[in-house]
Amino acid sequence: MRVQSTVNLFMAGTTGEGEEAQKLRDRARRLVYDMAARECDLLRDVLAKDCRLESVNSNIGRQYGQQQQEGFTVNGTMNLQVTLK
Repeated sequence: MRVQSTVNLFMAGTTGEGEEAQKLRDRARRLVYDMAARECDLLRDVLAKDCRLESVNSNIGRQYGQQQQEGFTVNGTMNLQVTLK
């Protein structure tokens, strides 16, 4: 069986081209990758005998403007192959 999991979140902070903005983008991607790494553990606890991560996708968008808080929107998708218990 295949499982797809999606996460969407917002990380407030500087979105320019400086070092702080780059660190925030790196932290955002790492968050998606960490979630993907733990997803198999969760699936094994609940319904899977075996689990294999097939793919991870992360997408980061810059959010800024007068009416919005500055930061990045982070979207991640992970696809996993599981064998049921």
